[in-house]
Amino acid sequence: MTRIVVYVEAPDKPGLLSLTTSTLNELGGNVVTSIGYRLNGRAYMLVLVEDEFTPEEAVSALTREIKDARIEAAELGPEAAPIIAEFLKEKPGIITVLESYIDPPDILDAVLRLPKQTRTKIYPMLTPETLALMLVEADEETVKEISNSVKIEDIANAISTLDPDEAVDVLQAMPEHIRKVLFQQLPEDKRREIARLLYYPPETAGGIMTTSVPVLHTTSTVQEALQLIRQADFDIKDVVVVIDNEGRLYGMIPVDELLRAAPNMKLEKLARKPAATAKPTEDQEEVARLMLRYEIRRLPVVDTEDRFLGIVAIEDIAYVLSEEAAEDMAKLGGLVEKPRERYLHATLVDLVKSRLPWLLLIYLIESITASVIRSYSSVIERVAIAAAFIPLIMDTGGNVGSQASTTIVRALALGEISERSKPDVVYTILKEGMTAISIGAFMSFIGFLFALVLSEGDVKLAFSIALTLFLVILFSDLVGTSLPIIARRLGLDPATVSSPFVTTIVDVSVAVIYLKLVSTLVLGL
Repeated sequence: MTRIVVYVEAPDKPGLLSLTTSTLNELGGNVVTSIGYRLNGRAYMLVLVEDEFTPEEAVSALTREIKDARIEAAELGPEAAPIIAEFLKEKPGIITVLESYIDPPDILDAVLRLPKQTRTKIYPMLTPETLALMLVEADEETVKEISNSVKIEDIANAISTLDPDEAVDVLQAMPEHIRKVLFQQLPEDKRREIARLLYYPPETAGGIMTTSVPVLHTTSTVQEALQLIRQADFDIKDVVVVIDNEGRLYGMIPVDELLRAAPNMKLEKLARKPAATAKPTEDQEEVARLMLRYEIRRLPVVDTEDRFLGIVAIEDIAYVLSEEAAEDMAKLGGLVEKPRERYLHATLVDLVKSRLPWLLLIYLIESITASVIRSYSSVIERVAIAAAFIPLIMDTGGNVGSQASTTIVRALALGEISERSKPDVVYTILKEGMTAISIGAFMSFIGFLFALVLSEGDVKLAFSIALTLFLVILFSDLVGTSLPIIARRLGLDPATVSSPFVTTIVDVSVAVIYLKLVSTLVLGL
């Protein structure tokens, strides 16, 4: 059942809260909780309802019953964040009541919409459990803000409630001077659990794996395995890992198979080799690709001697895919890096720093285009209409290049082609070349007819435009295909060089190809 957050601001009068809740109940809703306060003759209320109606119906019904009121409603989630933030603005202490009914991610969304001085008052009020889950969900800048607002011992208490892999993620987002002190404040057993994970970079298999897994030897019995699972609270509870006397991974057993097996059966008879394993230094994107390829929910992480280290869970991979997608989107859009904070939390300096370097580089490269056009100014003066087609051809070339690069970046990311396989590279270039020739032939025919009409029958100019379109489409497609492959071979991120570089290179090339053809075919220069 959907939960709706209803915000009411109205002139203070007796029975207002009762009127609000009864109206919502009459609509078919179940009021979970209602909180309110008075300020300067007005009443402010926040009502959480399990509903059988829409937010719009709630607003309409309350507007009829309560006069001179400001009423807003939204489903609990990102859309409700502005409403919750508005309610907390004057009385931030009410957060201690709200956290009992609203999940930490929704609380975080609301809190980040408040001014910094209000946010820093709220963080210390939260329970360790809520604070811990907010730290897990928060971006890097928010984690730093929380670490500077809350006592070290309180943060340590919060982190102690987290799973080891989540605790490591939070610690690695902390400023180094706080991280060192905080680590020493953690309970000894928690320090031991996360010490190994801290050794690995956060975006590797070792950084995202969990060590909270039931691990037994080959000589252990089914009964011993089930007893261990019942007694301990593991993060991974649906499989048992079996190791040999040297700590090497022997196999894995789903718990449902243990339940069907004889209690005295040795685990070595039930254990099966996993479809794949990962090394701790393997990039998280490659780990995600591996798990999707083999359709596995639990991927063991082993060292170079096959000793078991931990497990990457499919739940962690869902987050990884979201992070990688956000990073690739940022790079495709020409940002230096994925923003470290949410947009509403970002400063002007952060936004400028993330965009300006690429824009400056592209501007400098694009200045070559201006120089080329200037060098052909005499051609443009004699065939003025030729200038009208330059933006059209540039946009077409840029779009073709972007389509090709996006296709190849995706294929590389999914492992559909390998940049190190010569047959893959040759086949990809030939296939894209044939695609470009087919598209170019059709587009150049359309371009010829369009130019013929626009130039009032100038066949030479129309032919120049058609030939330019064909050559530009072929060139742009090959550039868009080649750049991501070259980038991957050089150890660079293909997404970084895709859209911005492809479009810029195509623009320069269009100016050279088009104006050269016009000067040769139309003017005979």
